[in-house]
Amino acid sequence: MSSPPVDEPTPAVAFDALATVRRRCLLAVLLERRDRSAAAGSSAATETETDTGSAPSSLSLATLATEIASLEAGQPIVSDDHCTHVHVSLVHVHLPKLADAGLVERDVATDGAGNGDETTVSLASHPLLEGDWIRTLLESPVDGGTGDDDLLDRTCEALRSARCRTVCRVLARHRGAVPVDDLAALVAAREGDGDDDRRLVDVTESEVRDVGTDLAHNRLPALADAGLVTYDRDEAVAALATDAPQWRTDWLAASPLAPVADRLETASASPSSEHAGSRRPEDASSVPDGVRGEFDVGTGRESDGDDERDGSSADRTPSCWAIDGAENIVARGHDIAAGAEDELFVTVPDDGILQRQCLERWRAAAERGVDVYVGSRSSQVRDTVRAAVPDATVCEPRLDWLNFPVDRVHHGRVVFADRERVMLVTIEDGGADGSETDDTPRVTAVTGEGPENALAALVREHLGPRLDRLESTREGRESEETDGTPSPLPM
Repeated sequence: MSSPPVDEPTPAVAFDALATVRRRCLLAVLLERRDRSAAAGSSAATETETDTGSAPSSLSLATLATEIASLEAGQPIVSDDHCTHVHVSLVHVHLPKLADAGLVERDVATDGAGNGDETTVSLASHPLLEGDWIRTLLESPVDGGTGDDDLLDRTCEALRSARCRTVCRVLARHRGAVPVDDLAALVAAREGDGDDDRRLVDVTESEVRDVGTDLAHNRLPALADAGLVTYDRDEAVAALATDAPQWRTDWLAASPLAPVADRLETASASPSSEHAGSRRPEDASSVPDGVRGEFDVGTGRESDGDDERDGSSADRTPSCWAIDGAENIVARGHDIAAGAEDELFVTVPDDGILQRQCLERWRAAAERGVDVYVGSRSSQVRDTVRAAVPDATVCEPRLDWLNFPVDRVHHGRVVFADRERVMLVTIEDGGADGSETDDTPRVTAVTGEGPENALAALVREHLGPRLDRLESTREGRESEETDGTPSPLPM
């Protein structure tokens, strides 16, 4: 089985240092002491305009143990037994660990009264201790704002692992539970070979198997124990625990997991969408302009989100929703493109609906390692995409439902990301208000997302094999090209 990747030093050292309440209290006491000493020295120098020095920023080991015990107990008066227990653990466990990490310094000096040696402790000069998220956490060192010191211990312990942090980032981009095998592939692709993420097609079965084993037996249980994810071992699925109190703390929102917290905050603040009219409404009262309700693709039956015909609503297959209006539809397309991690497939029937913002988002996706495919029967569109998104694969769709107008309704605009987020757009030649006198076309779309989403599954069934063949064909043609100009690929 392959080993987890070598972690970048700062996050690993930080979470390791913060993984016990005693070390957090130790760092908090020393940090407060150093800041107070620096402030006193600055004030003295200002008043006398001489180098008067400052109060010492170090503490004797005995004093440090007493202050830590007071913080842990949440009261100024603590027992001698508590102080003694803290003192012993500092000497044998916590100070050596923090000293090895370069976070604290110890000094042994002879007492001026001839009473033997005295150990003093101070903070070392380390950039980690200047980080905003570290300082924010150390303002509440016992529980970090979670209300549970043991929960915070388990959280920091789990987040020491780069792979655990990657799991959180990947799950944050997916609605609902993700099969462990799929999660393993996404994590392996993100870990990549060096600094760059790899494409899913470059991840081997052996890598997926090794990462999946590590996730199932180590990383997911640790994250579940910390309450950051939910993990069903029997069903072999995992999901981000969006209601975990850690995600709502200020320190984590500024930590290396900030993208996860930001996504959850955005979803919580705007239940309808990151863009108006683009995300599935949770209830009728929150439906924004442009979103026309939720329905089951399998039956075509409209739903209010509380359908319990097959049991609880949580057991239903994720549904889809409709969007009206070009602005809302463009916003939804941008949202899907911005969230693509591995693969983005888009069709553009004609250059009349090709926008600069679309090209910018496709290029941004390609630059971050996403496999971007753009299909069009229009040679002008293909030439424009090649010039604006040189890393994209340009193809020429041959499927009628991707190309041709039918009864004055233009079917053909498709946005499909990571084979689980999809939007199908139609443009009616009739008036936007349904009348024949209005020349403004009516633009509508149906969209859905999730591994089990019916619409995504339907599109995946039709397009998945073709995308696989397109990838194989593209690689073959690239190896044969001599002038560096990709030719249109049939699909």
